[in-house]
Amino acid sequence: MTNSAEVLLVETREVAGALVEVWTVNREKNLNALNTAVLKRVHEETQKLGQRISNNKNIRALVIRGAGEKAFVAGADITEMVNFGESEAKVFSKLGHAGFGALEELPIPVIAAVEGFALGGGLELAMGCDMIFASKKSKFGQPEATLGLIPGFGATARFVEKLGRSKALEFFYSNAMMSAEEALKYGLIERVIEEGSVLEAALDYLKIVITKSGPVAVAEVKRIATLLHAERVAHVCHEEAEAFGKIFMTEDKAEGVAAFLEKRAPLFKGK
Repeated sequence: MTNSAEVLLVETREVAGALVEVWTVNREKNLNALNTAVLKRVHEETQKLGQRISNNKNIRALVIRGAGEKAFVAGADITEMVNFGESEAKVFSKLGHAGFGALEELPIPVIAAVEGFALGGGLELAMGCDMIFASKKSKFGQPEATLGLIPGFGATARFVEKLGRSKALEFFYSNAMMSAEEALKYGLIERVIEEGSVLEAALDYLKIVITKSGPVAVAEVKRIATLLHAERVAHVCHEEAEAFGKIFMTEDKAEGVAAFLEKRAPLFKGK
């Protein structure tokens, strides 16, 4: 495992004679909020993992989780974003797109093991994985509009794809949070773990995959199943990054972020 000061911890587990990497977003005091350092590490480590897989075919899967039990990732780090201008916001958005898109390109199963909150950018990270397993106490949502913002890491593509346009817009507009059972019902997540560790449940599932499914077949079916999805996501994310940058120049964004930091209700003016 890497140094405990790292924002992303990387370890390897042996599962059914194969290797499974487990990554932990390691900012527990900040509810694992995504800042530039985390996004860079996710992107860099995903590229490194791709190379490790090329050199070692016994690496068969990846599980991503958050440190602690309160949050998988509670969102992007608002304290870092507060002074962003248009160009900085675009760079931040594109960094998230690059890392989460790279996860989808890995030739192995990738599972998000969610304990607690997966909100905003945290849910976007989870949706970059192939599957989401969650504890029954987990909560999900895309609350960006309540800060005068829009999603910046791919939710306008992936959240809409999973829930359908109308249901996704319902949650985008209102800041309503979904329970784990609701998220399962709407097809946002794949499993609710009633008892025990979500990580262990994910590893148990991967044990079945490793013992029963050929890795070349798994890689190919993932590649083919992702082709049209990847094209759509790339197109939508380009538009999302442009809009994300522009919205940082609005008065509503300034008011929404200020209200969040001051823990008060925002007074939006539509400007």
